[in-house]
Amino acid sequence: MISMTSPLLSKTTSTILITGASSEMGSALIRQLSKFSSLKIRAMVHRSLVNVPGCEIRPGNLKNLDLLARAVFGVDTVVHMAALTKSSRGSDYFDTNVNGTKNLIDTCVKQGVKKIIYISSLAASISGGAYASSKLEAEQCVKNSGLKWLILRPSEVYGQGHDTINQLFQWVQSYACVPVIGAGKSRLSPVHIDDVVSAIAGLILIEKVEYKTIILAGPEEIIYDDLVDRIAAYFNVKRFKLHLPTGLVKLAAKVMSGIGINILVPDQIPRLLSEKNYDIDVAREILNYSPCCLEDGMKKIFIRSK
Repeated sequence: MISMTSPLLSKTTSTILITGASSEMGSALIRQLSKFSSLKIRAMVHRSLVNVPGCEIRPGNLKNLDLLARAVFGVDTVVHMAALTKSSRGSDYFDTNVNGTKNLIDTCVKQGVKKIIYISSLAASISGGAYASSKLEAEQCVKNSGLKWLILRPSEVYGQGHDTINQLFQWVQSYACVPVIGAGKSRLSPVHIDDVVSAIAGLILIEKVEYKTIILAGPEEIIYDDLVDRIAAYFNVKRFKLHLPTGLVKLAAKVMSGIGINILVPDQIPRLLSEKNYDIDVAREILNYSPCCLEDGMKKIFIRSK
């Protein structure tokens, strides 16, 4: 990764606005960026507060143009992390992830922001469900904004609260039977939150990198069945994998969502099963990106939790 003394880093002072700053990734990014005296950090928060020293807090809402204008005023670069990731209604994703991004872009253009860094998803596609489609459409809005831009596509990030991979860790730890959707052959590339945050920070600091879509995945692709086995081996346990028909899981998710139980929403299934491109060569070239392997990432999590 880029070191704090790298000659590639900008030496001029700039103001950075982070939307979605109250997320675990947002808070971790603020902590990382606060090490650099050349940056003034502003956090836009909606409902939850940001309890990280070293940044200015501004209330914000992607649907409130007045609040957006106040949050964006005087900012050089916006890191747009705010997004809706889980809903039983597909239209909700487009309302927040597309229309909200359009509002932010319009405000940035009016306020003279120079650059937007959009935190998208590796699932962004027309085949990955409503969330994935909304992220792909938002990416196009960013590309058409007239601003300098970067689009970052993290894969399956773990180490942040209730993400999918963390939930799988907990399931394998606690239960003898692990449910698997379909044949268990879908491919993932888990990446630790620290590696993603370090990459985002590096790309904020290297101002000359622009007009690129950069994948931030883990160091390897892992078949879902193998992922369960490797997690079980890490905890030194044996687990039975129960393969459930995809259609049955989709039906169950739809029924549960219909009665207000959003443990698994229908959109998450195509998101998980869709084909993804895990090529991290561009990130390696620009950032010397070298994400840790699954077992080393798990070690970080479970050492911290003790």
